[in-house]
Amino acid sequence: MRLGQKAALTVFLSLLLLAPASAYIGKQLARAPVDSFTLTDQAGEDFSFGTDTEGVVIVSFIFTRCPDVCPVLTQSLAAVEAALTEDERADVTFVSISVDPEYDTPAALTEYSERMGVSWPHLTGTTEEMQPVWDMFGVVVQQNVIDMHVMDYQPGEASVTVVDTSNNSTQHMFAWSGWSVTQTMASTAGWTVNSSISEYGRMLHGINGMDSPSDWSWWWELNLWNATNGTWEASDVGMDDVDGMENQHLAWMPSNGNRSLLPSPNETHVSSVSVQWPNGTHDQIGQDAFTAYHITQGALNGAETNATIENTAYGHYLSSLADEDAPDDYTWWWNLYGWNETGGQWESSNVGMDDFLEPLHLAWAPSYTNISTIPAPTSTAQDETLCNGHGWEMGSGESKHCMCDSGYTWAEGDPLSCVPETTEEYNVGHSTITYILAPDLTPTVAWTGDSWRVEDFTADVQELLEKEQLGGYEADLVPSPSLLMTTTALLAAFAYVGARRTKSGND
Repeated sequence: MRLGQKAALTVFLSLLLLAPASAYIGKQLARAPVDSFTLTDQAGEDFSFGTDTEGVVIVSFIFTRCPDVCPVLTQSLAAVEAALTEDERADVTFVSISVDPEYDTPAALTEYSERMGVSWPHLTGTTEEMQPVWDMFGVVVQQNVIDMHVMDYQPGEASVTVVDTSNNSTQHMFAWSGWSVTQTMASTAGWTVNSSISEYGRMLHGINGMDSPSDWSWWWELNLWNATNGTWEASDVGMDDVDGMENQHLAWMPSNGNRSLLPSPNETHVSSVSVQWPNGTHDQIGQDAFTAYHITQGALNGAETNATIENTAYGHYLSSLADEDAPDDYTWWWNLYGWNETGGQWESSNVGMDDFLEPLHLAWAPSYTNISTIPAPTSTAQDETLCNGHGWEMGSGESKHCMCDSGYTWAEGDPLSCVPETTEEYNVGHSTITYILAPDLTPTVAWTGDSWRVEDFTADVQELLEKEQLGGYEADLVPSPSLLMTTTALLAAFAYVGARRTKSGND
């Protein structure tokens, strides 16, 4: 073999052995690097994107009022973070960027990140500061879309499906009676409730050990907040007959107490209970949003289905349902599922019921249940003519819009249609986009929506880390079997050609 052939072969083999192969699972991009920028993080400090980021950068777009996609997306990214090795995590930066800066103040982002159990930077700023950032990433932000998502949640449409240990299932619609409000708020506050059921309905005898006397010199009186005139009024019906959706704020006080001293409710709460104690002091407990805990409690109470929901330092959990207790040895437990409207399937919840915000349809089943056997909630049957057959409608009236399937988006100016995506622009609030960036800030891989698999996303992060020789990865000089076979064949070819030429020369 001549010297030139040897040199060419050496260079060729070096390229084969050292060039990493890319095989991303997500959508591989061909974009220029994004520019550096500075926004404000949840601590109120400046965060310089590009300077304060290290290694591979994962960028997601969220808003804290988002009732569906964003919490799922954040929890999935938390699972990606947990799946990385210590060396890999050291070379990966997670960043979440708000698309609702008027609401997402540093305080709101702090509450959201703490509630989600994540600590990476969550960035916000003025709309003028944010717009160039959204533009760089191809993100289209429409405030009316965000407002629709916030307003659309209707707890009265929610349901809970119960699957028992014999695989029998029943679906119960959410109900929010005065009793459910009282019971759930008391549990959240850590109060005990003493009540009984009579022919006249449920009666409240005591709160936190303070029982009304047997001589009926006073009793616990239910009051409802009249938002029109801003006063408390004694209820003329029992707590079972109070609609907690129409009467958001309740108060309990001794019948001989002073109603005028009851504190006004915080009307930003979607539901609350105030208490005037026999000694004249007051307490108030409220909730900012409906969670899987409230929906579960309300639906099961409305269906008169027995359940035990424990309140622990780690939050509420279901230990008994329909008089069937989960075993102490954890051979199985009551597992929570959420209905994915886009995918048309049940998914095991990766958060506890206190952190599952504003669900539409839930299911509780023994952990050994085959998820595919849990029946779909009946109210989600779709008309194939809606959303062009590629999504489902959400909301009502002027706020009605389509939630389009993956790969589809609204036609321009028509939120009741779903057409194929033809650009790399993403309407966050209606859908969302998450990027994996190379260290030079080049968007390399994109994942749309929130239904991707954690292991697939993690594999793409690891692929880019290996390509960039970060995260503990070193140059792999050992060829893969297919590369080895190719190299062997090429060596044989070079040897054969060299031999022919040598033989020819000898002749």
